[in-house]
Amino acid sequence: MPTYEQLLQKYSTFNPLDLELLLAHALQKPRAFLLGHFDEKISLKQYLYFQYYLLQYVRGYSLAAITHHKEFFGLDFYVNKHVLIPRPETELMVEEVLAQIKNSSEEITLIDVGVGSGCVPISIGKNTDKKINIMAVDISCRAVGVAKKNAKKHGVNIKFFYGSLLSPLRQKIAHINSSIIITANLPYLTAKQFEEEPSIQREPKIALVADHNGLALYEKLLYQTKTVFPNKKLTLFLEIDPTQTELIKKTILLLYHDAQIEIKKDLSGLDRLVKIST
Repeated sequence: MPTYEQLLQKYSTFNPLDLELLLAHALQKPRAFLLGHFDEKISLKQYLYFQYYLLQYVRGYSLAAITHHKEFFGLDFYVNKHVLIPRPETELMVEEVLAQIKNSSEEITLIDVGVGSGCVPISIGKNTDKKINIMAVDISCRAVGVAKKNAKKHGVNIKFFYGSLLSPLRQKIAHINSSIIITANLPYLTAKQFEEEPSIQREPKIALVADHNGLALYEKLLYQTKTVFPNKKLTLFLEIDPTQTELIKKTILLLYHDAQIEIKKDLSGLDRLVKIST
């Protein structure tokens, strides 16, 4: 069997970092392990695993999808085929919510809608010194299972619920007296965008695509917030596609005539986050 170094040289046309991470995953070792063991020979079992991971990589699966790990906001998250792989642009939401919490003197309840891997509420809970009550919901019970696993790993206390948007929380949140922050990174792509972007077609479509120009679920969520919290001051953070800015503004103002709307740009300078203060 070849040594680790010989194997890496054989596939030198691939991205070097990705190749090392795939090999390390096959070895069930951290990437740093390779640095001092390049001359060791790979076992047959490890070699077969490496070939399988390489085949998945060639077929278009992302590194995170193959290794089941993705870093987000400096934390390692377990991911699988049932959840959307965390994106760097979503870190903007975490930063903005942490700033909101830091500047608030009130007790806070954070409700994350469409929790997926749990990266948003877990990153928020892990990076604030304030005691906040965190609730999270997802329509996929398998996604809730992934989020629970990540919450336990990072020691963040979250109450999880299974169901559509705020529906399973109605009885529990209608009488909350604390300040309420709602975060949501719901499916916001159109079917056309999904079909035209090969890089995302290995991920769950249910976590990416929505009707009404991609805004159907946000429209429903905004309506629910209006009915569940009719006279309550809320702060909502919604991740969007840059093309949806004007459309979502109109939707918000139909329900919240006096809402303060702020559009936050991501590192690429694109509209990415809508902050709504009612």
